[in-house]
Amino acid sequence: MGRQQGPQLVQRKGSTSWYIQGSLFQERIRQSTGTSSREEAELILTDVIGRVRQRHLRGEEAPVADFNTLAAKHLNESDKASIKEDARHIRDLAPFVGELPMTEIYRGRDEQGEPTPLERFIRERAKQSVSKRTVNYALQVLNIVGNLASKRWRGGRGKPLIPYWTGIPLINDREARTLGLKLKKEPYPLNWEEQDALFSELPPLNRDMCLFKVNAGCRENEVCRLRWDWLEKGSQSIWYFEIPGEHVKNRLPRTVILNDVAREVVVRQQGKHPDYVFVYEGNPVKRMNRSAFKKARDRAAKLFPSLKNVGIHSLKHTYGARLRAAGVPEEDRNFLTGHKGKMSMTSYYSAPELQRMLDYSNRVCEHRDNIILLKRKAG
Repeated sequence: MGRQQGPQLVQRKGSTSWYIQGSLFQERIRQSTGTSSREEAELILTDVIGRVRQRHLRGEEAPVADFNTLAAKHLNESDKASIKEDARHIRDLAPFVGELPMTEIYRGRDEQGEPTPLERFIRERAKQSVSKRTVNYALQVLNIVGNLASKRWRGGRGKPLIPYWTGIPLINDREARTLGLKLKKEPYPLNWEEQDALFSELPPLNRDMCLFKVNAGCRENEVCRLRWDWLEKGSQSIWYFEIPGEHVKNRLPRTVILNDVAREVVVRQQGKHPDYVFVYEGNPVKRMNRSAFKKARDRAAKLFPSLKNVGIHSLKHTYGARLRAAGVPEEDRNFLTGHKGKMSMTSYYSAPELQRMLDYSNRVCEHRDNIILLKRKAG
């Protein structure tokens, strides 16, 4: 009788990932390593053999943690500013991979040649005409949970909640085209005629929010969550919002200088709500990129086809482009747009510096014919 073959690494037809196949202590082992790297696959094989040997010799079961359990831990413990976005993608992933042990989640095909649950998730999202960025965000959340469970979180006797995690590769542009996923729209700076055409089609509240965004350089979430108790009035002319770091994407506290136009928008909102600046029917606005904006954009695009694919983030990009075209130094542009720069934010808190930032920001209020913005073809 031939000797039983131990677990080995093999490459299956149609797959770039190494596959573990064989038996140990009469236990059949069949699983993908989820990686095309031989070195990584060898490490995973060694770990798998070790866990099987431990179960056989000591009667110990390796910890089992499925995606649902670990995702819930991530949602409960994370302090990410975008944790609500993570929760949305976790809800999308759960029907496909929720009950699977984390080490059994990988892309590609299974041993029967069928798409794995994660691969089915990707294909299903492609059918729903979502973007490459949306699917990659979900895969990134999956990787975050896997990395935390294998490297940081600990269970009984200080052991990781899962023995290893092989990162899920993200989708590149070439694969996105094959799958039918939408590619990222590059932020597009509006010229003044396009801005006027678009804003004239918006309802009053939406117009004010967009007008504020294009004059303050805020992200959509920052505008929607803007609170009155963050407003500071340094003088009659210098008004600014102090946004706490937990509400900012880069987790740094942000000072939002109000130029003349942005301040006029804020003044119009006074008295409408005790806490939030922008409200609709007594409730804070949750998103700007909704049907009102999209319908207004479609109407304006009849006059300016270049507006067809303009998004909400284009307004922040427009603010930054106008600052640059108006000769504002890069460090000061970083401060005004909320990007990380070389100079500490606290360097700007003196009255003269705030006044200088206000003067810079007011430059974007002027309809300057000498400001030339790069154009792109309508998609």
